[in-house]
Amino acid sequence: MKLIFTILFFLTIITADETKELRVGIYDNPPKIFIDKNSEPSGFFVDVLNDIADKESWRISYVKCEWQECLSLLKDGKIDIMPDVAYSKERERLFKFNKEIVLSNWSVIYRNKNSKISSILDLDKKKIALLKNSIQHEQMQEILELFDVNPVYVLAESYEESLMLTQSGKTEAAIVNRYYGELNEDRFSVKPTSVLVNPAALKFAFTKLGKNEETIKKIDLHLRDLKNDKESIYYTSMAKWLKDKERFHIPTWVYIFFAIALGALLLLGIAVAFFRYLLGLKTKEVIKESKKLQKLQEQKAKDYEKLVYAMVSMIEQRDSYTAGHSQRVAEYSLLIAREMNCCEDSFDLLFRAATLHDIGKIATPDSVLLKPDKLSKLEYDLIKEHVNVGVKILQDVPMFRDIAKIVRHHHEKYDGSGYPDGLVGDEIPELSRIMMVADAFDAMTTNRIYKHKKSISDALKEIESLSCIHYHPEVVKSALKALSNIKIIEDFNQNPVSAIEQQRFAYFYKDAVTELYNTKFLETVLQNGAADQKYKKLLIISLHKFDIYNKQHGWEGGNKTLKEFANLLCRLFKSNLLFRARANDFLVLLQDEVTDNNALLEKIEDFTKRAELEFDFNIYDLKSDGINSYEDLKKFL
Repeated sequence: MKLIFTILFFLTIITADETKELRVGIYDNPPKIFIDKNSEPSGFFVDVLNDIADKESWRISYVKCEWQECLSLLKDGKIDIMPDVAYSKERERLFKFNKEIVLSNWSVIYRNKNSKISSILDLDKKKIALLKNSIQHEQMQEILELFDVNPVYVLAESYEESLMLTQSGKTEAAIVNRYYGELNEDRFSVKPTSVLVNPAALKFAFTKLGKNEETIKKIDLHLRDLKNDKESIYYTSMAKWLKDKERFHIPTWVYIFFAIALGALLLLGIAVAFFRYLLGLKTKEVIKESKKLQKLQEQKAKDYEKLVYAMVSMIEQRDSYTAGHSQRVAEYSLLIAREMNCCEDSFDLLFRAATLHDIGKIATPDSVLLKPDKLSKLEYDLIKEHVNVGVKILQDVPMFRDIAKIVRHHHEKYDGSGYPDGLVGDEIPELSRIMMVADAFDAMTTNRIYKHKKSISDALKEIESLSCIHYHPEVVKSALKALSNIKIIEDFNQNPVSAIEQQRFAYFYKDAVTELYNTKFLETVLQNGAADQKYKKLLIISLHKFDIYNKQHGWEGGNKTLKEFANLLCRLFKSNLLFRARANDFLVLLQDEVTDNNALLEKIEDFTKRAELEFDFNIYDLKSDGINSYEDLKKFL
């Protein structure tokens, strides 16, 4: 009997040890997350997190706080997780984020009943309520600057306070996320406008204090499983909280209206002649107001169109590779469509869809979108989400609704291996099939750092080889004719041009100590050089006795000497590419022969003598020595 109790006691201890307690911040932002009337945590994020916690045997402890207070607690490590946080690069410096996007969101501008705000241009010099430290606050200034609009921002502690400020007339408008606005707009005397702003990717944020990487990985794993299962809590909770609910109620004014109308009907016979007279007087006024209203609606559409195209411009300005990509895809698409004898009415539709096909990348993190290298599988999965984000931006706006379906399916493949729906053959819309080929052709004929662009003929051969696999054979046949004689601009590439691009380039391809290029960039240059034979010689300079130097002068002194040596090489080889490989090996790719070896050796020898170091100096021929990759080079180091 004692043995049984002992076993049960140890099992209890083991179970307790395996149960993890997570402190989760909860603030008032229904229907995504809030405390309900029974003082219980509720909302979409709560349902999803509780489901994951049950599967992992975690114990969730919810901590009620205001938005700003929650962020402070998370930063200080007093709570572990904060749901419903919009990702931004600035916030990533303060918190950790899971990789899987939980929800995509955007914001709506609400106005008070006395305000005449109907477009983004009307916000100039107006007071606007914004949630303090929210994603709207972070992004609105950047968007409004594109239109030279300068409002006065009034910061609120909650969305409820923002709408109350607008209702009371203290501000003329409030910017609120669409989910909160749809749920609560009837509680306030405010009206939604047609102006949509601030697309955002909502995720779970985690404190940077403590080890929580395993928890973040598990949450991402469960999120992917939940999103792949149409019967999961993710979709049932979404249907419960986030789908538009039908609202049907008869306001008091309706009863008053019908009472007045009934009385008016009794007097109608007597007043017919009088109303006819008034109708004649008012006809011109009605026509005038109708034209004015039509012009106003057209202006609203133009304003929103400007906003969307401005967002496309913002995406392409973030990355030199994508600059001009959308415009080129649109032009190639039209050439193919004309060759296929498509209906001319579809040309404008196709051009607009191709121009906006990457609009969803507004929600793609910079670390993925700006990476000048091949994407990992996880990064590729993340960037695929841009299709769903783009469709959500387009489908709720009447002027873009007709192109949302085309954009949705431009990454499908003829054999069904594409995304997001795995459509096969003729199931893929015709205009999407055309855009697929145009998009691929531009990618093939555009330089990337890790990959030389293909010639037009090579690109078309590859497209032809993928006919009936990736691409529709009818589109391929027309593309081979339509694109065979076009001219490709020779200067678009991913080499750094602006200061921002140079910093991005340095982040991926430069050695942190010497600021010379690293072996990762050397590999790409050698592979590209093998194709164009731009570089012919390789100079290897190896420093020796550096371990002794580090012991005498310390790592900081050693790093300083390495940097000084790198600066010397930069002066000696100004027009050539310099790399640092391993610890103390320096490599120079030469386009021509070294004309004065002795002078170079004297300067290098003078430096190494002063530093009490030794060095080797060897020159190799890339072609005759068979150096086409970094792996080939290792035997000479």
